[in-house]
Amino acid sequence: MGLFVVCLVIAFLQHSHSVETQASLYGSKRVLENALNPSDCVSRVKPPQLFNSQNFTVDLRMPGVLPTKSDTYLCMAFPVPTSRDSYIVDFLPHASMDTVHHMLLFGCQTPVSTSSYWDCGSVQGTCEDESSIMYAWARNAPPTKLPNDVGFKVGRNSRMSFFVLQIHYGDVNAFRDHHRDCSGLTLRMTLKPQPFIAGIYLLMSVDTVILPGKKVTNADVACDYDSYPIYPFAFRTHTHRLGKVVSGYRIRNGKWSLIGRQSPQLPQAFYPANKEVTVRYGDTMAARCVFTGEGRTSKTYIGGTSNDEMCNFYMMYYMESKHAIPFMSCMEPGSKELFRHIPDEANVPIAVSPGHMHSMMPVENTADDQHLLKTTKAEPGLDLDYHLEQVSTWPQSSLQLGQVSGLALDSDSNLVIFHRGDHRWGTDSFNSQARYQQRSLGPIQQSTILVVDPANGRILKASGRNMFYLPHGITADKDNNYWVTDVALHQVLKVSSDGRDRTLLALGDAFTPGSDINHFCQPTDVAVDPESGNIFVSDGYCNARILKFSADGTYLSQWGAGSSDRRRRTPFRTPHSLVLLPDRKEVCVADRENGRIQCFIAETGEFVKEIKNEEFGGEVFAITYSPAGDGLIFAVNGNLPYHSAPLRGFVLDYSTKQILDSFSPTQKEFKMPHDIIVSKDGSVFVGDVGSKAVYKFTAEKLHRSVKKAGIEVQELEEVEAFVQAKLKPPPNILKTAAIKEKQTVADKTPPAVEAEPRTSTPKSNKVESVLPAIVVSLLLILLLVIVFIGVFMCWRKNKRNEMKIEPRSVGGVLGKIRGKAVGTLNLGKFFASHKGYSRQGFDQLSTEGSDQERNVEDSSDSDTEEYSAPPPRPPPPKSSSS
Repeated sequence: MGLFVVCLVIAFLQHSHSVETQASLYGSKRVLENALNPSDCVSRVKPPQLFNSQNFTVDLRMPGVLPTKSDTYLCMAFPVPTSRDSYIVDFLPHASMDTVHHMLLFGCQTPVSTSSYWDCGSVQGTCEDESSIMYAWARNAPPTKLPNDVGFKVGRNSRMSFFVLQIHYGDVNAFRDHHRDCSGLTLRMTLKPQPFIAGIYLLMSVDTVILPGKKVTNADVACDYDSYPIYPFAFRTHTHRLGKVVSGYRIRNGKWSLIGRQSPQLPQAFYPANKEVTVRYGDTMAARCVFTGEGRTSKTYIGGTSNDEMCNFYMMYYMESKHAIPFMSCMEPGSKELFRHIPDEANVPIAVSPGHMHSMMPVENTADDQHLLKTTKAEPGLDLDYHLEQVSTWPQSSLQLGQVSGLALDSDSNLVIFHRGDHRWGTDSFNSQARYQQRSLGPIQQSTILVVDPANGRILKASGRNMFYLPHGITADKDNNYWVTDVALHQVLKVSSDGRDRTLLALGDAFTPGSDINHFCQPTDVAVDPESGNIFVSDGYCNARILKFSADGTYLSQWGAGSSDRRRRTPFRTPHSLVLLPDRKEVCVADRENGRIQCFIAETGEFVKEIKNEEFGGEVFAITYSPAGDGLIFAVNGNLPYHSAPLRGFVLDYSTKQILDSFSPTQKEFKMPHDIIVSKDGSVFVGDVGSKAVYKFTAEKLHRSVKKAGIEVQELEEVEAFVQAKLKPPPNILKTAAIKEKQTVADKTPPAVEAEPRTSTPKSNKVESVLPAIVVSLLLILLLVIVFIGVFMCWRKNKRNEMKIEPRSVGGVLGKIRGKAVGTLNLGKFFASHKGYSRQGFDQLSTEGSDQERNVEDSSDSDTEEYSAPPPRPPPPKSSSS
C-alpha cells in the first residue's frame, strides 16, 4: 500500500511539472498568447473597433506586467470610450488559470489611478467612490453572452465612466521565465438602449473559519430583499480548493426555491439560473458554501490568498431600465434557525472526476495539496469503463449506398446519410485548377440524401435527386433543413427536407473555384449554430480556412489555423470536418493532413486549443462532439503511406485531450472512414467512403479491474474459469445512454483524390487473447496425462493385490486440484470488513466456482451545461405574484 501511494505522489509531481511547461484545458492555450513583451502587449490593446453606427468592441488588457510575489492583485483603469450611455452585451476573457487566479471587472466614477496599473491588493483598492462588479472569471471559464435586450449600462447617466480591471496573480512561479502578462477582457458594446439592465447580486461570507481535519464546514449567508423585482438569468460560484458545492436560493413564505447550484471546482463560468425564480420585495436571498478541512493542518480563513478560502455566490439578473441597480451585495451570516430548513441538496457535494480536478488545478505544490492527493488518489475504487462495439445486425437490410461522404442527425434524431450514388471521386475528376472534369455525366440521378431509422436502418424518406455532382459534408439545422457541400460545384447549399428537392440558399458560384469571400474551392463541411443560425464552412481541399456567414448567407468573417505559439503557426492542410460545441460556444475542425483537431471561439475565431495524438497515425478525417461528462470528442482517422496506424474511431476527453476509447468494426475493417456522428441515445455511426457503408456502434459497459489497498483483481475470463464445474458464457453487457446532442462532421481523404487506403494492420489484442488460452490448454493436457499415469500405476498395483479401486480416487485428486485452483476466499467479505470499502461489485466476484451472472449496474454521465442564458422574460404584471 505504501509503495502504491508513493508511486501516485511521484506521478502527480511529474504531472505538475508537465502542467508548468505546456498548456492545458480551455484557456491554457492562451498562456503563450498572453505572455508577450510589453510592446507587444500594448499593440494587442486595440482601440475601440466600430462595427456599425451603434456596435463596437473595447479591449481591456494588462500592459505587460510581471508580478514579483504570489497573490499579487493588480488593477488598471480604462475610460468608457464614449460620453453617451452605452451597454455591455458580451464578455470575452483572454486569460489562462496557469497564470491568472481570477479576474474581476468593476465599474465606477473615480478609479484610484488613471495613469497606469497599480497594486490594488493593499489599502488602495480599486475605486475612490462606490464600485460595481460587472463580471467575474476564474478557472478557465468560457465567454459569457447576455440574453437579447439585456445589457450592463455604462457611460453618461450610469455613474460609471471608468472600467477597472482587477487580476489576481496567484502563483509567482508561473513567471519564472520572466515573461510579461497582458491578460484581460474584450467587451462587446452597443449604443442602442436596452429595455432591461443587467446587474450582479453577490452573496459572500466574510467570517467563516474552516477547522483543520473537520469533514464538513458550512458557510451560510442570507439577507432580506427590499428593492424592485429582479429576474435572475445566470449564476456563478467561487471558492478555492476546499469548496465542494455552493448553492443559492430565494426564500418566499418559508419556501426555498433554487436559483443555482454548482461545484466551484468546475469552470467558474456563469451557468443558467432557474428561469422560474424571480425576486421581489420581502423575499430573502440565501446561499450556502460547503467546505472540507480534511488535509489541512491549520485553520483556514476567508481571505484573498490562494491558501485562504472564499465563499461567493454571484447572481446575474436583469430588471426594468427605469429601476436599474447595477450591483447589490449580501454579507450577513444566516441564522441557524433559518438554515435548518435549507433543502438537503445544498449539503450534497457535486462529484468532480479526479482527471477534471487535476486538469483544473493551478500549479501550487503545497504540503496540503500532496496530502489531499494521497487521500483521494490512493483509493480509486471500482474502475467501470465503456467500450464501443459494432452492432453487427445493423442495418437489418441493405441500404444500397454509393460512396458515403457525410452523416448528420435531424431534429427528430433520425440518421441522415449523404452519399454519391453512381458517381465517384477519382484521379480524373478534377484538373490542376480544381475544376470538375465530368460535368457531362450530369447530376446524380439517385436519391443522395437518405433519412433512416437509427434503431434498425430502415429508410424513412429519400431526397436529393438530380441536384449534386460530388456530395461531401452535411448537417441539419433546427428546422430540419440540410446544409451540404458539393466539391464539384464548389458550393454550400441549403436544401429543404420536404422531399421537393428545393435549394433554399446557395453560396459560391457553381463549378467555379476561388478563394475570395464569394467563392469556395472544394468546401468540405458545414456547422450551424442553433441559437444564432450562423453557419461555419470549412474550405477546403484547395483553400485553408474557416468562413463564417449569417443565417441569410451574409459573409461575417474568416480565419486560418491557430497556434499557442504565434511564432510557429502551421497552416491548415485540408480542414475537412467541422463541429459546433454549443455548450462551450466553440467550433472545432479536423485538420486532416496535419492529423490534429483545432478549436476556436465561435463568435470571434480566437484559437482555443489543439488536440493531437500519435495514435491518430497522421490524419484525422472527421469529428463530432457530445457534452456528456466533461465533453467528449469522437473522431475517425485516416491512413498515410508512411504510417501504419490502424483505421479506427476514437473517444477523447475534450478537457484532458486523452483518448478514452478506440473502436473499429468486428466483422470487417474500415477502408476509409469519412464521417462520424453521435445520436442522443449514445449510438455512434461512421460513414465509410471505401466500403460504401455505414457502421453503427453502441457503448458497452465493461468491468475491467479493481484496485484496493494495493490489490488488483482482474476480470475473470473464460479460460480462467475452465477448471470450474460449469462454464457459462459471459453475461450480457448493459448498454449506456450517456451521450447527448448531435453535432456536424464531415469527411476525410487525400487532398486531391479520395482513393482507398491500404488495409490496416491486424490488431495485436486478438493475438494476446489467444496466447493465454493455448498456454492454459497445454498445462491442462499435461496435468491430465500425469493424472492418467498415476491412475494407471495405481490400477496395476491394485490388480496385483487383487484389490478394487475406489471410485473416488480420481475425484479426490481432481477435487484437490479444484480446491487449490478456485479456493474459497470471498472478496466481498474481505473488502466489506475494511472501513471505506464497498461490497458492490465484489459479492459475486469470488473465487468459488459459480455460473451465476454478476450484476452490472447502469451508470450515467452527468453533463455540465455551461452558460447560455435564455431570452429575457418580461417582468410580471404588478398585480400578479411570482
